[in-house]
Amino acid sequence: MSLPDRPYSLRARLLLFLLASILAAALAQAALSYRGTLAQVDAIFDAQLRSTAISLGTGNRPLSAQPLPGAPRIQADDLIIQVWTADGTQLFKSPTGRLLPDPVVLGFSDVDAGDASYRVYAMATPLQVTQVAQDLRVRGATARALALRTVGPILAAAPLLMLVVWWGVGLSLRPVARTRAQLAARRPEDLSPVSDAGLPDEIRPLVQELNQLLARMREAFALQQRFVGDAAHELRTPLAALALQLQGLRRAGDDPAAREQAAGRLAEGVERATRLIGQLLSMARYDAGAPALALAPTDLIDALRQAVAQVLPAATAKDMEIVLDGPGTATVQGQADALVLLARNLLENAVKYAPAGSQVRLGVAAGPAGTVLTVDDAGPGIAPSERERVFERFYRAGGGDAPGSGLGLSLVRALAQRHGATVRLDDAPAGGLRVEVAFPPHS
Repeated sequence: MSLPDRPYSLRARLLLFLLASILAAALAQAALSYRGTLAQVDAIFDAQLRSTAISLGTGNRPLSAQPLPGAPRIQADDLIIQVWTADGTQLFKSPTGRLLPDPVVLGFSDVDAGDASYRVYAMATPLQVTQVAQDLRVRGATARALALRTVGPILAAAPLLMLVVWWGVGLSLRPVARTRAQLAARRPEDLSPVSDAGLPDEIRPLVQELNQLLARMREAFALQQRFVGDAAHELRTPLAALALQLQGLRRAGDDPAAREQAAGRLAEGVERATRLIGQLLSMARYDAGAPALALAPTDLIDALRQAVAQVLPAATAKDMEIVLDGPGTATVQGQADALVLLARNLLENAVKYAPAGSQVRLGVAAGPAGTVLTVDDAGPGIAPSERERVFERFYRAGGGDAPGSGLGLSLVRALAQRHGATVRLDDAPAGGLRVEVAFPPHS
């Protein structure tokens, strides 16, 4: 059964546990010391009773025996002494004592006489019987006084120890309070690392993980800011072109041919801007700082068919053929919409750069090592020196005057990484460019 998820203070919980433990330990030690002292005092008093009886039985003066050093001494007024001869004649009786009832029990015994109880020791010799008794109330009072003297220092030290623990816990948690104050005083845009100096070993890993999270957030924000800056820069060109094309349409006047040409250019500009904005939105959705994709077993062949259907009008306009080679199904761990978007960007690049009347070939090879998707076109290809740079955002192979926005391959790599796949560029067997996407094995 799990405990309810309620907020609590670590300091209060530690203090409660430690102070309660100290109090319980002090009480337990005090109780054990009290009982132990009582038992020791009883043993000492019994030894003194026996010593007194032996002294009287040997004919010495009563109470001439001395107690052990440091032990409580029995006062003469606390004792009842009775001595009889062997035939029962009483030889001595304490003047302040009362008669103890018969029969006499040799050795130690407890005897009730009237409203009092006595601890009695009796011994017999050939000449006499000696009986020495002590009121248990007197013995108990003396024993408790001695026991309390033993317990007193323990109970007095407990509050002092509690204060030391209180101070120690506060001192130990001071770095945690400092870290909390440091975080509370931060501005929202401050993502610098949190200092872990002086933190205990139990708290330092938490702060280190927090610093790693802050580092990832800094990187994501930096990517986002760079992306927004690049996007704003890239959008200026198509928007400016649209403004010029709109002016051209207005200047065309009543000339049908000029208006038709201006309207066509305007439509092309709108299409280019629409495609650029769509790629920007897709990049923002699938970039490294975006939430992880919910991957599930997905048919890659079905995703390729959907992508081919979306690109087919553009391919038909250039009299191009798209061929799909592969098995009937090929399952990968992925997300259907993202896979369609990946394949569509590869096909759009191939159709855009390949000459009219050529062929774009899709290949799928599935095996124990994973599934490999290849896209071959008959275009100009990409120089080996630029094959890594074309994955950068807004970079266009062949210079800034090359067609396109420079986002297609960057988006392909981002989508592939979200699927745990790798992207590699190579020369196509028949010339042109080959793009190879290798997916990990499907588990």
